[in-house]
Amino acid sequence: MEANQAMLLVSASEHDANMFYATRFFAPDNFIYLESTTERIVVIGNLELERAKEVARVDRVLPLMQYWKMAQEKHEKSPGTEEVVDVLLEDLGLSNVIVPPDFSVKFADGIRKYGHQVEVKAEPYFDRRLCKEDDEVEAVRQTVKHTQDAIGLAIEAIRNASIGDGDGDVLMVGGEPLTSEIIRHEMHTHLMANGCHTTHTTVSCGTASALPHEEGSGPLYANQSIVVDCSPRSRENGYWADMTRTVVRGKASPELRSQYEVVLEAQELAVGLAKPGANGKEIHSAVTEFMADRGYKTHVADGKPQGFFHALGHGIGVDAHERPRLAIRDEFLEVGNILALEPALYYTETGGIRIEDDILVTDDGAVALSTLPKDLEV
Repeated sequence: MEANQAMLLVSASEHDANMFYATRFFAPDNFIYLESTTERIVVIGNLELERAKEVARVDRVLPLMQYWKMAQEKHEKSPGTEEVVDVLLEDLGLSNVIVPPDFSVKFADGIRKYGHQVEVKAEPYFDRRLCKEDDEVEAVRQTVKHTQDAIGLAIEAIRNASIGDGDGDVLMVGGEPLTSEIIRHEMHTHLMANGCHTTHTTVSCGTASALPHEEGSGPLYANQSIVVDCSPRSRENGYWADMTRTVVRGKASPELRSQYEVVLEAQELAVGLAKPGANGKEIHSAVTEFMADRGYKTHVADGKPQGFFHALGHGIGVDAHERPRLAIRDEFLEVGNILALEPALYYTETGGIRIEDDILVTDDGAVALSTLPKDLEV
């Protein structure tokens, strides 16, 4: 970045991961962030001004009203964001801003209209987001703990359920069927009590578990795979976790147990390969080939994909899914990457198996951030 350049964001940090990462400050409404070669600045309205001064991790917090008045005087009209950014850049001696791909076209065109250059930088907008600092690793660890505790509660509820005598071996609690909705509610209640929130938590059973993003509904059954996947964000530190366990209440069929053992070994293979300089594409390919060699090939049957047909993993941090990704493109691992590794096998006839854990890439290889057991039968 040159002396006349600055990175510019105009967004709400509650919804924009880049803005939250830059400021570590939660706010529901748009504000301005500017990062030059010498300082990082937030420009924000009176409603959040004092809180931003106390919380935001920046060098200066400036009042929006000051620049609103300057913009009104210069442009002789009620100013918008474009006019405010114009006078802000003039005041700071800047003429070129770098924005992310999702930056407002309206704002960009308006800023250009006033003689400033606007360049778009592809993600990762902040390159430093890829390699987590110690405080970020600790933040993810905290969210991982709450996540594995929530999944642990789900598994315990499944373990403690009795198996009904009727058709289908429905799991029962207190004389009533144990459902996906009951388990999901218990997990969300625990997470909320520990400062986390999440949506799209999966508790899927049987054939539904063969659909990766099927959240699941209705009664759970014995002797079938139950996939429990949870990806919450801490409202306290802003960092995500992403974990999955697959369990069977009762007895897993030989086919399902074999499927599980291959996925577990595939994850162990991936963890062993996750080292600095390793290519995520090659790790993904190695896992895919390993499972195919064990007889679990990816194909399409009756129009439905079968086998392992999604990415092996992805980065996590202030986004639930961020780079680096372990999939079909070259992306190289670095010390400080935090990855969610999720090998899986999905077959309509037997159900789905997915095991997912969060790991930290270090100089010495991968370190697991989670400690939740990986037992199939409960």
